[in-house]
Amino acid sequence: MIISPAALDERRQLAGPNGPLAGLYDSLASDLEPWLGQPLYLPERKALLSRAGGRCDIDGALLEFDPSSPHEHRCPQCHRVHAGDAHHRAWIMPYQLWLAERGLQAALFFLLRGDLRHARFARDVLSAYAERYVQYPNVDNVLGPSRLFFSTYLESVWLLQICLTAHFLGLAGDDASRQLARASIVEPAREMIAEFNEGMSNRQVWNNAALIAAALLCDDDSTVTDRVSGASGVETHLKEGLFADASWYEGENYHQFALRGLWYSVTLLDTAGVALASDLVKRFDRAFAVPVLTALPDFTMPSRKDSQYATSLRQWRLAELLELGMARRRDPLIAGALARCYESRHERRDTGRARSTADIERNSAGGALSRTDLGWRALLHALPGLPAVSPREPRSAILHEQGYAVFRREKRVYAGFEFGQSGGGHGHPDRLSITLYSDSSRWLDDMGTGSYVDPSLHWFRSTLAHNAPLVDGQSQPIRDATLLAYDEREGLGWIVAELRWPDNDIRVERALVVTPDYLIDDIQWVADRPARIDLPWHCDPVVPPHAVSASIDGGPNITDGFAFLEDASQVPASAIQVVTSATTPLVLTMNAKHPVDLFFASAPGQPSSTRRRLALVRSAAVAAGRIRTVVTWTQATVRLEDDATVVCVGDECHRHRRDEKGWHVELTAAGARSSIDLAGHVPRREAAASALRPRAMPQPMRIHRSAGTFEWLSEQVGARDPNVLRYDLGEGHYRRSELTWQSAGAPSAQIAISAAGSALVLHGVVQAGDAVFATADARNDYDNEHPDTMRAGVQFYLQCGEASSGWMCVPEEGSGRVRVRRIRGSFVGDPVAHWRVLSNGWEFRIELNLHDRADAPLALDMLINETTTGRERRRGQLVLSGARGEFVYLRGDRHDDGRLIPMVIVP
Repeated sequence: MIISPAALDERRQLAGPNGPLAGLYDSLASDLEPWLGQPLYLPERKALLSRAGGRCDIDGALLEFDPSSPHEHRCPQCHRVHAGDAHHRAWIMPYQLWLAERGLQAALFFLLRGDLRHARFARDVLSAYAERYVQYPNVDNVLGPSRLFFSTYLESVWLLQICLTAHFLGLAGDDASRQLARASIVEPAREMIAEFNEGMSNRQVWNNAALIAAALLCDDDSTVTDRVSGASGVETHLKEGLFADASWYEGENYHQFALRGLWYSVTLLDTAGVALASDLVKRFDRAFAVPVLTALPDFTMPSRKDSQYATSLRQWRLAELLELGMARRRDPLIAGALARCYESRHERRDTGRARSTADIERNSAGGALSRTDLGWRALLHALPGLPAVSPREPRSAILHEQGYAVFRREKRVYAGFEFGQSGGGHGHPDRLSITLYSDSSRWLDDMGTGSYVDPSLHWFRSTLAHNAPLVDGQSQPIRDATLLAYDEREGLGWIVAELRWPDNDIRVERALVVTPDYLIDDIQWVADRPARIDLPWHCDPVVPPHAVSASIDGGPNITDGFAFLEDASQVPASAIQVVTSATTPLVLTMNAKHPVDLFFASAPGQPSSTRRRLALVRSAAVAAGRIRTVVTWTQATVRLEDDATVVCVGDECHRHRRDEKGWHVELTAAGARSSIDLAGHVPRREAAASALRPRAMPQPMRIHRSAGTFEWLSEQVGARDPNVLRYDLGEGHYRRSELTWQSAGAPSAQIAISAAGSALVLHGVVQAGDAVFATADARNDYDNEHPDTMRAGVQFYLQCGEASSGWMCVPEEGSGRVRVRRIRGSFVGDPVAHWRVLSNGWEFRIELNLHDRADAPLALDMLINETTTGRERRRGQLVLSGARGEFVYLRGDRHDDGRLIPMVIVP
């Protein structure tokens, strides 16, 4: 499936005892050697994602993975050994992936050199899974149906390894093992995986790869065709997920992850003789060099979007991906990156390959590598030796579709600028953010992401956690920015982009000019009302001794980030200057035409258990404003004039000014004068303008005001009151988890919406699952969602104009009371609610007094959570506005206001 017969024969020679890849084969085989002849351990339970599992409860570090130690797990920092069910079930996830890959490697080794011990091990792995696979419960998952894990994409990575193991054994003459795996593992697994389509997510890349491998193993040509050309198939991912600049839309971390999955699909299809569009294949081939284009001076990846912090490119898994790219396209950038991977001057460390968890990242510190450290894929597809390609260091670059520009200067100085597309579900609200690095310093840093199951994730996903502007203390909306200009010449470069808040007509523009010794940051805004701009600088500043204790107010939501700030202080801001504590200090000199405040505070660092200082410049609330900052990393003098910025370094002075034609620099050195003009204006795109147009709204539903309302919906009999809106929620309204609507027992609800005076009254009768409700003191030990979302209850969202609110209504067992928790917003008071048990379910009544907004246009939606006894997570939701074939995973208590149903109360 993954290599042609002729190429396999050649690989037998290359990986043979005297072949150029013999060292790699021997190294991989030595990793497997301790496990040959040992009894196989197969966990009795499925993996569990939890807050505590797999992390040290002292320092939060990820515990080491040791495949031989299912119940004791060592912390790499404090060296304490942890035990317990949560840690064991966290260990199961990498173990199942590790075991499947070891079976694959053993089958491949047998195919290449014929050692019967390898064949026996691979057969044992398949036999063990064939006996147990369908006995694992497909329940309580985090992200899609799964038996062994808690997310579908993990099952896909695992299934891909199982398919290749079965195929390799089949090629070696063991068709019985192939047929056993096909019937007992592959068929039920692929049926389950096919139920959950994740569209353009990086996870669907792996679902596609697994389904293609399974279809090839099962001789199912129709599935192969669908996975290639379907709406979320391989060609769509290559065309839309992988931009024209060859970058994956979700940022560097998921570029690496998606590219490995795409490599499997492209290679499987190529071996099967299924042709992909040639332009898309060329784009795919270019994608291997993209991480090199954006790599930081210390050869780590930028921590953009949901990327792990400071991930080294000098790791065996990443080096192997570069090797696979070089085998497809002789790229000088890849040659240069491989040269850095194989530099001998670095410390030799344990690569962790022997404990690899297949294709799921477990990043480690970079160290010295050689080609014998690569993985099994290199045995089949890497070049026998590195070609004679002149290596090239990366230069300044702009990835237009990704929305990221890199300016590289002397002494390995690197400035990054975020613009353009937001990055989907893994994107951060960090448009117009800047970063600055050198070989020895992370001056203006992006802290990346945190654990997906820890509350600190809200900090890392806030605008405040980035060097990006906030309006009125609130995180930016997830929205694309627009590139206005870009130019790079003669050691100088500039970029300009804007971000708009169309809901309240605010436009923020940021211009960045980068020279070899300093950068100039010019941020301007206009609004239809006075707006306050916050500008964070994550530069680890030195707090001046005359700073006084202060508080920093901000947006009310945890996603605004201000709740994570500590040790805040303030200094008079008449002359704004910030100095950092870096080895090579940075000096930030600022100027504004309106009052500003300068704050200092600490916030979560990396890891989140540590603290890191930041500076925050806060403007007065003005309808139009400007803040200029000169950031210098060499001895320089700065003068900020009304219409110009003057910076002198040594005996050379630069006078900067901007007009409608571009950015102009007058240079004076030793009496000589010269100038540089930067332009590169980008025509405004119609697509960007159209995004600001209000969407067409359907006609609102009419609710007629009544003198009074009924107490309980279940007691209403006879003709229906025409003043009451009624909805019957069934299959078309059900967001499922593992079970379909029918398999879940056909959950249903009847909803009635009425009005009495200034009150909106909502009734519901629910026949869905078990009436299992979260208590007020309930804990969620699994992830960072509120415990209420794990059980039954009602989520209610209301919008009036631009104001919106949301509530979670949870019945309290043993009484008629309903606990009401505000999810968001504050434009109206909290509702009053009651509930009671019915013989075949339960019902509720919610009354919300709208006061003076009772006659205004409204929009609302209601979601009814349902579950069953014994589950760890909710089973599904009934959504008033319709489920649209969606799944309930990862939704928490969030809901898109665009889904709300327009309504109006009339006499």
